[in-house]
Amino acid sequence: MNFKITKIEIIPLQIELNEPFIISIGPMTHARITAVKVHINNGLFGTGECCPYRTIHTESQEGSVESGQHLAKALIGKDVTQIMRINKIMQQLIPEHASIKAAIDMAVYDLNAKIVGQPLYRYLHGDRDKRIYTDMTISLMDLESMVEKSIENKKKGFPVLKIKLGDPDSANDVDRVTAIRQAVGDGYPLCLDANQGWDYQGAVNALTAMASLDISHCEAPIFSGKHDELKAIREISPIPIMGDESVFSPEDAHQMIHKGCIDQVNIKLGKSSGIYQAMKLASVAESAGVECQVGCFSETRLGISALVHYSMAWDHIIHHDLDSPLMQSEDPILGGLTYHDDWSVSVSEEPGIGASYDQNFLDKWDKIEIT
Repeated sequence: MNFKITKIEIIPLQIELNEPFIISIGPMTHARITAVKVHINNGLFGTGECCPYRTIHTESQEGSVESGQHLAKALIGKDVTQIMRINKIMQQLIPEHASIKAAIDMAVYDLNAKIVGQPLYRYLHGDRDKRIYTDMTISLMDLESMVEKSIENKKKGFPVLKIKLGDPDSANDVDRVTAIRQAVGDGYPLCLDANQGWDYQGAVNALTAMASLDISHCEAPIFSGKHDELKAIREISPIPIMGDESVFSPEDAHQMIHKGCIDQVNIKLGKSSGIYQAMKLASVAESAGVECQVGCFSETRLGISALVHYSMAWDHIIHHDLDSPLMQSEDPILGGLTYHDDWSVSVSEEPGIGASYDQNFLDKWDKIEIT
C-alpha cells in the first residue's frame, strides 16, 4: 500500500519565554516556532516543528513559512515512506533553510513510526535503557546574575550547567566562569558556549586562563568560517572544542573533524535539516571516534521529544541540552517527554514521537494548508 501525502499544514506560532534568553548575539523574548502537520491518505498525520534563529540559520519564521509552502507543494502525492526521496526533493528544491526542512522531516518520521506502530526510538533502532539527563543553560548576563542563576539551578538538581559566554572582552567571561566555579564548587560539571563571540586572541586568552576550572568543553569559541584559526585554537586549548555553528551537515562534520578543528560535535535537528541528515552526521562522528551532544534552539516538548528519540539511537551522544521547554511560559504539547526529579528524561511507548499539539492552542494561530 502506498501512503501518499494528501495535505500539509503550516502553522507559525509563538510562545513567550519566562524571561529573556540572552546569548552573545542578543536577547530573545519569545520562541517563534513553525509547526508542521503532514497528513496521508489513511487518515494518519505526523507533526514536526522548527524554531529558526536568523543569526544561525539565516532563516526567519516568515522565511520558514514561505519556504515550507514551496516544499509542501512539491511533496503532495509523494509516498511518505520514501524518506530518502522526500529529503532529496527538499534538498534539491531549497538547498538552504535547514530549519523548515527539519520540521517536515520530523513529521515524516513521526508518520513512518506510526505506520509500523513503533515509538520513534525503536523505528531508529534505539536503546530504551539509555539514561539521558538534560543540562540547564545560564544566559549571558552580568557576573552577579549569572552566579545567582547558577546557584539556583544547582539547587534545583540540574546535573550540568551550560554557561553562555561571548563577551567581546573575553577577560570578563573568565571572571564570570571563575565566579561560577567558586559558587557551585569543585566537581560540578560546567560547559561553555561562546556562540562565536570571541576573536582568535580572545578565545586563546580565555580558554588558557580557564584551564584549572574543570570545564568539560567549549562550543563555538570564534566565527564558524575561520577554520584555520579554530584549528589553531583547538591545538592550544586545554578545554575540548565542540563544533556547533560550524557543523550543519555530515559533510561539515567530516571536514571539521578531518581538519582537526574540533574535538566534539553539537547536533541539532533544526540545524541539520532533520533526522535523516542527523543520522548521517552522527555516523560520521561515530566513525571518527568523536563524541557528540544534542542541542536545541527554542523548540517545545514536541521537538525535544523527537531529539530524545534520536539520541537513544546513538551511544556516542553523551551530552544533552534539552532545556528549551523549561524556559517557556506555557506548554502546548500533549504527551511527549517527561522531565523527572533528577532531570533525567524519558519518552513513552506511543507510536511515533508520542507528542502532539493541543488543538485548542493551534486554533489560536493562522494556518496555511497545502492540498
